[in-house]
Amino acid sequence: MSEPLVTLSDVSIRRAGRNSPILDNFSLTLAAGETVVLLGETRSGADALARALSGVPSASEAIAGSIRIGNRSSLAGDIAPYKAARIAYWPAPEHALAPNASALAQLVRVVARKLSFSQAEARAEFAASLERLRSRVTIQDLARPAALVSPDVLSWGLLACAVAQSPELLIADHPAGNVAPSVAGALVAACLEAQKRQHFALVCVTPRVDVTRRIDARTIILRSGRMIEEGSIAQLAGEHAHTYTRALFHTQLSPDAAPGRPVGRGEPVLQVFNLLTKGKKADRRDALTFALRRGASLALVGDEGSGRRALMRVLLGFERPAEGRIVFDSVDVGILSSTMLSRLRRRMAVIAGEDGALDPRLTVHDTVEEPLRARLHLTRELLNNYRDAALKRVGLAELDGSRLVAQLGPFDKRRLQVARAIVGAPLLVILDEPWRGLDALARNAMRQLLVDFRKAEGPAFLVVTNDFAVASALAEEALMFDDGKIVERGLLADLVKNPKEAATQRLVTAAKGGLS
Repeated sequence: MSEPLVTLSDVSIRRAGRNSPILDNFSLTLAAGETVVLLGETRSGADALARALSGVPSASEAIAGSIRIGNRSSLAGDIAPYKAARIAYWPAPEHALAPNASALAQLVRVVARKLSFSQAEARAEFAASLERLRSRVTIQDLARPAALVSPDVLSWGLLACAVAQSPELLIADHPAGNVAPSVAGALVAACLEAQKRQHFALVCVTPRVDVTRRIDARTIILRSGRMIEEGSIAQLAGEHAHTYTRALFHTQLSPDAAPGRPVGRGEPVLQVFNLLTKGKKADRRDALTFALRRGASLALVGDEGSGRRALMRVLLGFERPAEGRIVFDSVDVGILSSTMLSRLRRRMAVIAGEDGALDPRLTVHDTVEEPLRARLHLTRELLNNYRDAALKRVGLAELDGSRLVAQLGPFDKRRLQVARAIVGAPLLVILDEPWRGLDALARNAMRQLLVDFRKAEGPAFLVVTNDFAVASALAEEALMFDDGKIVERGLLADLVKNPKEAATQRLVTAAKGGLS
């Protein structure tokens, strides 16, 4: 039997000023060509292990134990000799590159440095690697500042960069990031195909159960720095798995869980008549017409560039439509001045899965109070009461109200958005990928918060997503977008069960692709 390529022995990682270890006495062996998935929530220790394996631990992290790659590199608190190994790193696209520099130039520089190639040689090797992945992405798609390259496209570039380095070990650190399920599935398949060709070992760190299912390899469940259990997907998804493991797997949203008939009532909160958004060639046959009643929930589903976000920007008043009318709360939005439109927009709330959705300079209390101050003249006592009640409902009652938003984690920021929406008593809530970047348990908690909010206060929900599983968790009906127009509409349960259009079939298949 050949020697393991990777051997971790009693590895512990501690951060200065923290009593408990980030990772505690973790051991692992991995052979060439073998795959292991480290599945866990935020602060599970998996992220710290990925940094240690790649030879770039945080400056505040102290590592004990040993990490050995073949017979040429080892680590026992000193990473210098360890860097000699051929290790490639495939990160999430969100913060992988400098935003203002060319994505292509940055990726080519990595290949040149790793392989000791000239820039011309590295560019050629990167282009060949991208072509071998058989994606539709080309080097021209990446020849722009990284901030202007979509996460879907950038993910392909990052994978091509990693496999171009002819690695012995590839570390996939949240590799699919927040990309759509259809793109995540294609990326995972391409990576596994490259692994067969090149026979590298693969360590995948992810909080996404759908990605874990697609890889379908030996999986280790981590929680609070400790291994909970290890096994195949079939074992971990079974009824005899550890309680925590079952909780992780059972919180994965299923597109088959779509509810039945819509629960909307009364007059429509939102009406859209013959709307054409800008940026698309005007064709009245593609005009958008639909209505949304109070308490109902409608999903706008489609891939990036399908037109759903263009519609969202028009509905929020950030852009004017090319043609058509929007009526919100019985008022024709098109005849309003900017001042009146701003006032009307206060009856809408947006809950988004973006880091910049809240002002990072505001405190927790100021963030929740701002909608009340904008609309009502309340005494300090009433303001405090409404604010505290909203924070309690989302589980943030114990949070220090003087903390800045910038100091909060992703889940707390998302819950703070819900609290802000609750106090604003909106007629319409626009949910733009509301749990993007959250781990499985946090997603489930967010889903319950939003369902309870809608049930208690009765706002209409407009769910903007590229994932049928997310749509099914929050809406009853859907409009399927493709190339700037609605190609299919109806009850979500019917669309998932019997999708007719190719675009709908593709996204339904992607949402089901990680399920056994």
